[in-house]
Amino acid sequence: MKNKSCLTHLAAALLAWGSSFAADDAPLRVESPTGALTVDGNGIGLAPSVASCPAISPKGDPLWAVLLQPEGGPPLKGETMALTDKGQAVRKQAEADGVRLIYDQLTDGRQTWKIALTLDIRRKGDAFEITGQLRNDAQGWVVCGFIGPVLGGIAADLATHPVLMADGFGKRINRTPTTTEKPAPWSPSAHGFEITSHYPGRSGTMQWCAFAGEKGGLYIGSHDAAHGGKLFDLRYSPATGRFGIAIKHEIFRAAGQSWAMPPMLILPYQGTWHTAARYYRSWFDSTTSLCDVPGWARDASGWLLCILKQQNGEVLWDYPSLEKLCHVADQRGLDILGLFGWAHGGHDHLYPDYLPDPKMGGEGALRKALKELRRRGKRSIIYANGQLQERDTEFWNTQGKDLAVIQRDGVSVQQTYHKYNNIPIYRFDLGCLATRAWYDRMLSLAIQANDFGADGILFDQLGMSGPMACYAPGHGHPVPAMVYASERPAFIRRIADHMKQVNPEFIVMTEGLHDSVLDSIAMFHGCVLGMFYASSEEIASRLRRDRATDAFPEMFRYTFPEVMSTVRVPTPMMDREMANYTCAYGLRYEIESRYAPDVRYLRENQVPDTGEYEHVINKPDVGMMKATPPGEAIRYLKTIIEFQRAHAGLLWRGRFSDTQGFSFKGDGLIAKGFAAGESIAVIVWNPGNSPQPFALDVPGAELMSASEPERGKVEPFGALPPQSLRLLLWKRRASIQ
Repeated sequence: MKNKSCLTHLAAALLAWGSSFAADDAPLRVESPTGALTVDGNGIGLAPSVASCPAISPKGDPLWAVLLQPEGGPPLKGETMALTDKGQAVRKQAEADGVRLIYDQLTDGRQTWKIALTLDIRRKGDAFEITGQLRNDAQGWVVCGFIGPVLGGIAADLATHPVLMADGFGKRINRTPTTTEKPAPWSPSAHGFEITSHYPGRSGTMQWCAFAGEKGGLYIGSHDAAHGGKLFDLRYSPATGRFGIAIKHEIFRAAGQSWAMPPMLILPYQGTWHTAARYYRSWFDSTTSLCDVPGWARDASGWLLCILKQQNGEVLWDYPSLEKLCHVADQRGLDILGLFGWAHGGHDHLYPDYLPDPKMGGEGALRKALKELRRRGKRSIIYANGQLQERDTEFWNTQGKDLAVIQRDGVSVQQTYHKYNNIPIYRFDLGCLATRAWYDRMLSLAIQANDFGADGILFDQLGMSGPMACYAPGHGHPVPAMVYASERPAFIRRIADHMKQVNPEFIVMTEGLHDSVLDSIAMFHGCVLGMFYASSEEIASRLRRDRATDAFPEMFRYTFPEVMSTVRVPTPMMDREMANYTCAYGLRYEIESRYAPDVRYLRENQVPDTGEYEHVINKPDVGMMKATPPGEAIRYLKTIIEFQRAHAGLLWRGRFSDTQGFSFKGDGLIAKGFAAGESIAVIVWNPGNSPQPFALDVPGAELMSASEPERGKVEPFGALPPQSLRLLLWKRRASIQ
């Protein structure tokens, strides 16, 4: 089944023959301290009592849709169809703190399906909660999704209430498309434009969004402790000037099966968007505990990501040369070596077989090198791809093809990775995480990494892919089933728990990000929105809000301030701008050695030309390497890391508090807070090219010191030099003797 948007399904199913509510029915009404929610034939309305919360005035769009497909497959023929609330017979019941809608069966006006649906709409504290039950007894049909409840007619102005969506570390939607520009990142839809976020995966990292004003807003969240697959769909109608939010739950329920809709929460809130983030975090904490991270990882500055052997078979670093990599990391203040392409196949080749390579020295040399890394005070993370298996290999031919995720047309879900234009394109199937054999292979790789002497394993891509349908029999799941959803956190948790028993200091990492795996992942390789290179121009544009959308890393950082992630810099150096960005947001550093010219840069300080990457398809940022002399890049990265290390209790172990708890004024400047006990740190960053004054106050606290990475102690409130940071340390007055 193609992953059509919520709006496409709803538009296709919008029936013209009337509402399930009679014209003279009084709206059903549920009240809370923050407003009144109404339900009638037009949909769900909201009259908030919170002054800065957008109202909702529905215009008759479908309230919900049940998606159906014929049973069977693959290959599965026939289109997905949608039944909406329009034209359905509904019974209404008053319940404690709310109302219940009961649909005993569903129809499209021509045919009736034995599918029963109940929706409960009630007050829950200051919020409104919508839950439901669906029962499929329609023989020959599979419920393949549920959209809703849909909130349409949201009266918001993005100039004052930008939408926050959990794409990567966060996306802020500042405005709708104009008539003179391409709609991207909005996509055209049946009634206007839309932006989607697919959870859990790189584009959907949490289950909430908000229309976020400075003094209040509207929170919409799915509080699904099972982390089921879902699509958040933000829509905009130019004809009405209104917005809508729909949640598409990606489910499969065959005849005889039921589904409980996870609670959907609607909260008009006062204050900044941080109120919405705390609301989500409070729910999350009631269901999940974060991973217990060993101290060495908590205090790690970041990593040197190093490909030892490339996809074309070229050995860039053999095992004995890892000692040289220790020196490279030492020069820059980096604590971890991420060993990619360490196995016989090289990077992105022959997965999921990872064997020590005789060409790089063999197993004995690898063990010796990892032991030496530890003696030198470095930690090592060994690479394994958590989902890819190369086609037409021995593993794939003997068992792997039977573990692959299969689509409804019978074709496996595939990816290709092509690093050089003068070698073949390698093709990979995705392993289904529900299969026991794939789990056994991944667990064996973690055990092997620990046995070699590594301090952790990176399961690449397991924080990237969104949920997908699998139609393969024999995987241990129903056919069909959504995979890379609820089973993924359980898959990773089992491996992490096993490794904790083997070695409590061993960690599991993954590429990407989403909160469903926070109970098992110690650190993320942050290949998501908000972790990529951010120039001064990019930061200035975010402050102006002059683009349709911006990265908004504050969203995830504030919601989960304990979570550690590297930034993503696929170049063997980091410039001053990106080093400052990484520090200001409390992230972990990264540089990457991927190709032969990168090796020369790191070993000899030789800046490459673009032509040296002649056959490389995705080249490093040569312009960034040329703009800063290697010695200066090395010096500044080491300086800023050692500055953070000196204040690790706040900047690495403290809680990222964003802009909460202090007042700040400074044109073109960024200020971010960190808290630990009675201590508070505020980092002020000037990403511009001229000195800038600022004003800063922490109510109820006393300023203790001010310092900068390069100048040491400084006058606290003097103009901040360009391209620099200042750290101001405060202590709450009640604790000062």
